[in-house]
Amino acid sequence: MTVRPSFDPLIAAEDRVLLEARPELLHPAAGVLPVGPLGGRTPRDVLFSLWNAPLWAVLPLVVAPFYGRKAMIAGAIGQVAAGAVLVLAPGGVFVLLGAVVVAFGVLLARCGQGRAGALARRLHGSYVVPGDLDNATAALLGRVQRAIQVVLTAEVIKEGLLDDLRNAVMLPAQEWEVAQILREISRLSEEQRIARQAGRNAELAQVMGPQAKALKLATASVTERIEAIERYAEQVKAADRALLQWKTLQRLADNNDAYGELLARTVRDELAIAEIDGLTDDAKQVEEALRRSVEKARRTGLTLLPGGLAEAG
Repeated sequence: MTVRPSFDPLIAAEDRVLLEARPELLHPAAGVLPVGPLGGRTPRDVLFSLWNAPLWAVLPLVVAPFYGRKAMIAGAIGQVAAGAVLVLAPGGVFVLLGAVVVAFGVLLARCGQGRAGALARRLHGSYVVPGDLDNATAALLGRVQRAIQVVLTAEVIKEGLLDDLRNAVMLPAQEWEVAQILREISRLSEEQRIARQAGRNAELAQVMGPQAKALKLATASVTERIEAIERYAEQVKAADRALLQWKTLQRLADNNDAYGELLARTVRDELAIAEIDGLTDDAKQVEEALRRSVEKARRTGLTLLPGGLAEAG
């Protein structure tokens, strides 16, 4: 799993979806890429619009099929209209030339970075991208993202067995806090690296020594938080395994009559009854194990909430 951008949970859901679909527009916190003239549109966009505008205005039926069924229907209607204008309207050629200009404007307007690019600039600093991190901090962010993905896609979460932990709110907030800390650690680590390249002397060592120690402590602290989230993910995975086993034995127990009839036909003695009763007992044991596993995961998750360590005790 590659490291993906991490977003401030306060960003609106629809804005986040739009930004996640265009990660190439997200800029590291160190600076924003210049937008350029025409809203970020390039000469290539202008050439594309110039080449396509006459087709959309005069021969829409040629290009419309590339854009889906609805566009093809609209293209057919437009083709009839273009033909009618050219044949019937006085000065039809000039009308079509005007349509080419309009088509060029529409096509050019749809090029460039658009709303996603504007959002990426407006929300700059409200997301952390891989470019904000060095290799070590990127690896740590990848770990927390993988752990959170395990939790949010777990069957026990879908079944609502752990919904009291407010996972959908708590875990993204945890990821965002971790991502911000890692971004700052990466920035300060780079600052230290550049300072070391300037040479070594007593004054420099006196300043950099405590700073390096602070960086080391901060890295250890955030790593402990990540490990706590990973432990929670492991407990959720264990609960998932228990849930799967419980569901399997439930299906077997629900089909006890069929197994009983089968055994009764082949072994008509007390062993048949004992075998079927054993399935029921196994199902009960797994159900109890599932309850214990879910409760353990719930308690582990509570330690991630503010004040959770005291409550979990």
